[in-house]
Amino acid sequence: MVEITAQTARQTPHHRRSFYIGGQYVEDKEGNHSLQGQMYVEHLQPSQSSEIKPFPLLFIHGGTRTGIDWITKPDGELGWASYFLSQGYELYLVDQPFRGRSPWSPGIGDVIVYPAEQIQKMFTASRNYKLWPQAEFHTQWPGSGVMGDPVFDRFYASGVQMIKDQVLQEGASQAACAALLDTIGRPVIVFGHSAGGPIPFLLGDVRPDLVKSIVALEPLGPPFSKVSIRTVPGSPYGISNAPITYEPPVTDPVADLATREVKAAAPDLLDGRLQASGTPRILVNLERIPVLVVTAPASYHAQYDWCTVEYLRQAGVDATHLKLEDVGILGNGHMMFIEKNSNQIAAEIQNWIER
Repeated sequence: MVEITAQTARQTPHHRRSFYIGGQYVEDKEGNHSLQGQMYVEHLQPSQSSEIKPFPLLFIHGGTRTGIDWITKPDGELGWASYFLSQGYELYLVDQPFRGRSPWSPGIGDVIVYPAEQIQKMFTASRNYKLWPQAEFHTQWPGSGVMGDPVFDRFYASGVQMIKDQVLQEGASQAACAALLDTIGRPVIVFGHSAGGPIPFLLGDVRPDLVKSIVALEPLGPPFSKVSIRTVPGSPYGISNAPITYEPPVTDPVADLATREVKAAAPDLLDGRLQASGTPRILVNLERIPVLVVTAPASYHAQYDWCTVEYLRQAGVDATHLKLEDVGILGNGHMMFIEKNSNQIAAEIQNWIER
């Protein structure tokens, strides 16, 4: 059992290198070529090689975010990269293709940015808006969470554009991360957050022997939907927008993945969708990969991550649901890993990883 001490927040001596991986040359109408879909990677390794844990950690950020989320929190405190380095882990931090230090080129899909008002409502000051029942319990964001607050302003300044086409984005991230795993050459524990949440599943689908386990931090969902302020259709493959392998195979997800509505167990939860009654299709390449779904008690995900977990289990995945309130961690929202008590959350995840 990992306990939080002052030392767990220290800077750990480490080696740092960065590189690009993946991508392909694409020819334009004039016959010229440009590289597209490449991904920026930072590799952090504790200096004391004798203390390095056997399985590296790969961190995949969410929508409009970059790998900076894991390095320094917007209040200036050390992020999860420092925490896990201090625990002896080798880390890979990426900027998904088409954002941050992974170039986007005109013509690769339309791009969007999130206005500051939406960030306030959904991530940083949700208790002021109370758009979902649990929002009023959000107390762990440092500062007021609104424009003009220095912590909020630093956080919003670190946001970037993202492409609208989630199938294109997920496919490009899957390909680049698969190339990264091939280069690492040994099993990796993969973290994915929010819109980056499908990538670990897609990665396990194409590299099942190189994914040791998956930590899904409030992954995109619930199945067959996308919830932000309102519920809209999404994730036609259940846990992803891009194709993923089922047995029996899914050619057309609309036709092949029959679903049924499942009523929520409590009034502060949302109803969800699972596969229809009968023999479910199995996520055959994920069957041997343990998955931890982490849900914060004040996040909008607190309404529906239960259904994501049930969907994974129905599809043959060994899924565990870590609801932070069940281990006495209260007040967190969707950006739990950059909030005041982030090291407590990291320690709970580490306990699962090292179980």
